Amino acid sequence: MFRSPAAKQGRSTCKFLPGLPGALLVAAAAAGCAMPADRPGLEPWGRTDRGAATDVRVAPVPAPRPPATGSLPVLRDEASLDEHIRYAMQNSPALEAAFYRWRAAAERVPQAESLPDPQLGFAVVLDQVDRDAEYMGERYSISQMFPWFGKLSLRGDIALENAQAEAQRFEAARLELVDRVTRAWYEYAWLHQAGATARENLALLTRLESVARSLYRSGAVSQADVNRAQVELGRLDDQVRSLEDMLGPAAAELNAALGRPAHARLSASPPPPSRQAVTELPERADEEWLALARRGNPGLAAARHGVTRERHSIALARRDYYPDFSLGLEYARDGSARMAMMDGGGADMVAGMISFSIPIRRGRIAAGVREAQARLNAASRDVMDQELGLDASLKGALFSYRDSARRLALYGGTLVPKARQSMAATEVAYRAGDAAFSDLIDAQRVLLEFELAHERAAADRGKGLARIRMLVGAGDDTGPSS
Repeated sequence: MFRSPAAKQGRSTCKFLPGLPGALLVAAAAAGCAMPADRPGLEPWGRTDRGAATDVRVAPVPAPRPPATGSLPVLRDEASLDEHIRYAMQNSPALEAAFYRWRAAAERVPQAESLPDPQLGFAVVLDQVDRDAEYMGERYSISQMFPWFGKLSLRGDIALENAQAEAQRFEAARLELVDRVTRAWYEYAWLHQAGATARENLALLTRLESVARSLYRSGAVSQADVNRAQVELGRLDDQVRSLEDMLGPAAAELNAALGRPAHARLSASPPPPSRQAVTELPERADEEWLALARRGNPGLAAARHGVTRERHSIALARRDYYPDFSLGLEYARDGSARMAMMDGGGADMVAGMISFSIPIRRGRIAAGVREAQARLNAASRDVMDQELGLDASLKGALFSYRDSARRLALYGGTLVPKARQSMAATEVAYRAGDAAFSDLIDAQRVLLEFELAHERAAADRGKGLARIRMLVGAGDDTGPSS
C-alpha cells in the first residue's frame, strides 16, 4: 500500500488504531499530499479559458525566473548607454520588486485550483445516557469537500489572469526602467557637453576681450568695448557655473535609475548626445503608431487582463447559487464489553456520507454578483482611460521625436556651421575696424545658443525615441514596417 512521507512519520501516533481507522488516517494524509496536483501545462500556462462563454485561447505567459545573479558589469568611463541599461537591469530594486510580485501571483494559481484539505474526525462517547448499557465504541470519519462544478477552474482562471497581469506589469517596469535610464543618461551627457561648449565659448570670449584691450591701447576702439567684453565674460562665467552645478542632481538621478547611491562615481566625460548612434524611426502615420501601442503596451495589456479576471469573477459569483457538497466515509466500533479496546466485543459499521451546503442567503449571493459586475465596469473604464492616456502620451512623444530630429538636422547641418562662419567673419571685420564690438558679441552669443540647441535637440531625440519604444511596448515594434 502507498504511504506518503507524512503518513510514514505518523505511524507511531496511530498504530493503536486497528484495521480500517489506521487506513483512513493514511488515506487522509495521502489525499492531502495529492490534492494540489499541478494542472498539465500550467507553465507556460497556455490553455483554454474555460470560464468564458466561448473558448478563447489565453496568451501563454512564461514562468517567472529568478533575476540574473553574479557580479555586476563594470561601468567604464567610456561606458555607452547600452552598458548603463544592462547594469540597471541587473541592479534595479524596482525591477526586482516587480519580478517578485509576478512570482507571488504565479504561485497563487495552483493554490486557487486546489481542493481544500480533507477532514478527519474522531468521536468517543464521554457520557452515555444509560450508564448500565454496554460501551458504545468510537467513531472515525474522513470527508472531502468539493466546490460546485466549475468553481475551482474559475478560481484558477482568476488567479491566472492576475499572474498574467503581473507579468505584463513586470514588462512595463522593464520598459519604464529603460526609458528612465535613457532620459537620465541623455540629460547627464547633455549637461556635460553644454558645460564643455560654454567653456569653449568662455575661452573664445576671453580671447576677444584680449583683442579689445589691445585695440584700446592702440586707440583703435573705446573703453566701452573692453567694458562690454568684461560684462559678457562675467555673464558667461555664471552660465558655466550653473551648468556645472546642475550636474550634481543629474548624476543623482542617473545613479538612482541604476540602483546606486547618489554619490556613486559616473563617467567624467560621457560622449556628446549628437555623437550617439540613434535608430531612426520608420515613417508611419500616427494611426499606425497608435494601433501598435494599443496592441503592444504592457500596461494596457495588464488592464485588459483585469477585465477578463472580473468576467471570471462574475461567473464564480453566480456559482454561489449552487450548493457545495462533501463526500465522506465513517467507521464505527460498537463495543459490547466494558473494556473499550477489547477486540471482538461487538459489530463494526462502515457508512458513506454526503452533505450539501444550503445557499439560502440569496440576497448575499445577489450582492456578490452585483459587486463583481461593478468591478467589471470599473475595469472596463480603466482600459478606456488608459487607451485615451496612451494615445495622448504617444502623440506627444512622436511630436517630441520629430521636432527634435528636425532641430538636430537644422542646427547641425545649417545653423551651427553658418554661425561659426559668421563669428569668424565678424572677428576679422572687427579687427579691421569694419564692425562694432556689439556685432562681435552678438555673433558669439548666437554661436553659443546654436551649439547648445544642437546638443539639446540630440538629447531630446534620444529621449523621445526611448519614450516611444516604452509606449508601444517593445523595441521590435519600432523596426522597419513590412
